[in-house]
Amino acid sequence: MTERERFVRTLTCAGPDRPSYGDYLAYDATQRRWEREGLPPGLNRKGLFQFFGFDAIDIWAVDRLPVDTSVRPAFTEELLEETPDWITRRTVSGDVVKVLKRESPPAMPQFLAHPVRDRATWAAFRQRLDPDTPGRLPADLADIARRSAGRTTPLGAWLGGTFGLIRNWMGIEAACLAFYDDPGLVDDMVTHLTDLHATLAERLLASGLKLDWVMFWEDMAYNHASLISPALYRRHCLPFYRAMVPLVRRYGVPVVGLDSDGNVDELIPLWLDAGIGLMHPMEAAAGMDVRAARRRFGREVTFLGGIDKRALAKGREAIDAEVVPKVRELRAAGGGFVVQCDHAVPPDVSLDSFRYFHDRVRALFEDE
Repeated sequence: MTERERFVRTLTCAGPDRPSYGDYLAYDATQRRWEREGLPPGLNRKGLFQFFGFDAIDIWAVDRLPVDTSVRPAFTEELLEETPDWITRRTVSGDVVKVLKRESPPAMPQFLAHPVRDRATWAAFRQRLDPDTPGRLPADLADIARRSAGRTTPLGAWLGGTFGLIRNWMGIEAACLAFYDDPGLVDDMVTHLTDLHATLAERLLASGLKLDWVMFWEDMAYNHASLISPALYRRHCLPFYRAMVPLVRRYGVPVVGLDSDGNVDELIPLWLDAGIGLMHPMEAAAGMDVRAARRRFGREVTFLGGIDKRALAKGREAIDAEVVPKVRELRAAGGGFVVQCDHAVPPDVSLDSFRYFHDRVRALFEDE
């Protein structure tokens, strides 16, 4: 069985020879720690996957077809203020951010301003989201399409979202309030997002390109619930998915998933209703549990993620307590689980713990 077949069979509960292996991978600070602990220095993402013996399923970079839906032309990046400890700058996305100089991710910047504030700023901003702007799709798309049918590793694309992007453009508070104060503005944004991504998806897939997966992105929940009510999300955001999911299904894409951090329990039924079956990253730190979701929704839902990264930092006993029950129950319930951390691996996780985690996962599947 090829890695491509295995990936699709894993995430459609179709009986692979074994589940696909892979992970979210690590922050730069984590990789620097691992290099001090024996990881060969300077590995790129492909090299990291090879070092850990993962399948070629890097949906975040290497095995992801580049589709550029960023603002074009980009905003001019400029330094606005600098002190010994931090800098304030305008980014190419139009945000104004304050960043600590001596802290790398997972440290987050402080967002001071966003490019969309009202209808007038949206009217200007949307001009930078034209699907006809050159360079949004690979220049060698025809060649990629010709070769795609014979690939032995999976290939996919990320094709947008709704609330998560609006939040990026406006900031969390302004975006949430807009659903109440100016729903017409929200609907116009979602309509434009639909046109942008549907146009690009149609061009991609009409080229003859054979994609194995499509992912959407939201990041619209904290550790208890969604940032907006399911009713508002259904009314204003689900039309995007009602257009996008049938489009990609029409071209035979077998795995359709969505990425949102936080507790998305109340949103999963909406995504399933729209035809999205794969959930990522199922953030255990926010109360998400792959076992509970499988009991509730059956094999209709499958998973990338689901393992609490905090357990990895506590050593082998904690790893076993976190991993073994989840893998065994999902395995018995039909699979559909690529066992990964529920976000990028933080620097408090040792190389030994990360390798033990994946060795343990392999052993569990090989033993059964």
